[in-house]
Amino acid sequence: MFATFASYAILTFAASELMRAGHGIALMWLANGPLLAVLCAVPTRRWPPLLAAAFAGGLSVALALYPLHWGMPCVIASEVAEAAIAAWLLRRWDVDEGLFQRVGTVPLFAGACIVAALASGVPVAAIAAATTNNPFPWILRDWMIGHALGLLILTPTAFVLLRRDEWAALWSPRRAAVAVAMVALVSGTAIITFGQDQLPLLFLPALPVVIATFAMQRVGAALSIGIIAAIGGYLTAHGHGPVMLMQSSAVAHLQFFQIYLAALFATALPIAAMLTQRAALVRDLAESEARYRLLADNVTDIMLTLAPDATIRFASPSVREITSLDPASLVGTPAINLVLEDDRDRIRGIRHDAMNAPGRTVSVEFRVRKPDGTITWFESNFRAVEQSDTDVAVVCVLRDLGGRKSREAELERAASTDALTGLLNRNAFRDRVVEGLRSNDPPGALALIDLDHFKQVNDRHGHAAGDAALLALADLLRSNLRAEDAIGRIGGEEFAILFAGHTPGLAETICDRLREALAHTEIPTGIPGATDVFSITMSIGVVPLAAGAGAEEHFASADAALYRAKAQGRNRTERAQV
Repeated sequence: MFATFASYAILTFAASELMRAGHGIALMWLANGPLLAVLCAVPTRRWPPLLAAAFAGGLSVALALYPLHWGMPCVIASEVAEAAIAAWLLRRWDVDEGLFQRVGTVPLFAGACIVAALASGVPVAAIAAATTNNPFPWILRDWMIGHALGLLILTPTAFVLLRRDEWAALWSPRRAAVAVAMVALVSGTAIITFGQDQLPLLFLPALPVVIATFAMQRVGAALSIGIIAAIGGYLTAHGHGPVMLMQSSAVAHLQFFQIYLAALFATALPIAAMLTQRAALVRDLAESEARYRLLADNVTDIMLTLAPDATIRFASPSVREITSLDPASLVGTPAINLVLEDDRDRIRGIRHDAMNAPGRTVSVEFRVRKPDGTITWFESNFRAVEQSDTDVAVVCVLRDLGGRKSREAELERAASTDALTGLLNRNAFRDRVVEGLRSNDPPGALALIDLDHFKQVNDRHGHAAGDAALLALADLLRSNLRAEDAIGRIGGEEFAILFAGHTPGLAETICDRLREALAHTEIPTGIPGATDVFSITMSIGVVPLAAGAGAEEHFASADAALYRAKAQGRNRTERAQV
């Protein structure tokens, strides 16, 4: 609190003594810049004691310099409120902590300073106009110029001084030497420029200010403007410097000097903010690149970076382990060459959609032919990154799905096949019948098979013999039917065949041949050490596929034909009556 009291009192005294001119208004108000910087750096709950300390400091100086007047506390309160208003606006706009770190914060800062100076100047100008002979607009104009420019010029310097991290970089010998050189350069140029009044050298300090800004960023910009404001302001107030070439009053000289400082501010601060923002981006990019390289070198997935023309810019080392391809050999080649020919058009379309929506992650699965000729599935998550108006790169992460696809295929097969025989189970076979009825292929036929006297086999020889009979029939069907014919086990000893494209007569002939082959097949009982064999017959019901009927109707018709074959003595093939 004491530091705020002392600094506000000292700067109030300096502004009153060094820069007081017409209308009783200090043409550059120095005290609010540091106060605004402090308010931006602390939580809002700490503002009241700081503002009270600043008010006490300003009031004590005013009482020491001038006779007590009823408007004096109001003027001091308006001056302190000016800093509070600017700080409140910057906090509301959420730029107080990141002030001067981004280019966009500079105009917001300037706007807050102007609004705060106007808000504090209106009541002061009204008081001054009521107690003096000066017009309200002139008083408000002088107040706006002195207070807005005071905030604009001194706040950046104080803001930087309050941040230790800004100065930490200067403690290295090289950086400290650069800082000393920049201070000497700016100070020397300011003395040369404002120490004479013969030549219009106001352009001369601009180059050192820019050099200092590039060398030390925000510290350089703030210090250089502060140095020029101190040296140039002092000499201008005492009748020295190029401003004296103007044939005008002292007030006009000081106001012109303030406008000159504002021009330097408008040059240096945006550059400093841009450099700070660029340094932050470079730092973030370096960290991101380090993380990316670490991931790319160690993850088991493949990481690719593609150019706008879809050629490979970078391929991670894992490419060699997963695909046996050399990562270096892939650089510069079209990424689409990695994709199986049948999937390329689909991948091109998805990539085109992703390029038109940068920042959106797209997932796709496709097949890849490895150098050894094997085909495996990959999953790719890729995102387009807009690097410029004409350059859109793509970052891809590829994961080998060969193991997962194999497991999925195994699960699908397990869910659709009979565990004992490996044939289709009832649900899977029924689905094939439904598909056959919906297709436009030539009509086929459905056959239902039932082993004759199967229970007697189990009772006489045991369940191992029953299983052997089921396996013998499954092997017989598999070895004698086409790949396009569907075979299923739909019950305990019940089997079914879907003949694709066969007429009912041909299907019935094939069933008779299968029935005779099974009857002559010797089946071992499966008893350990025994050489006994047995044979078994089967009855079959056949029904032609009709597009107008459903699957259940076909099963019912075939079952009726099968029942008729059993009723007529078994080991027969009967066709359903249609």
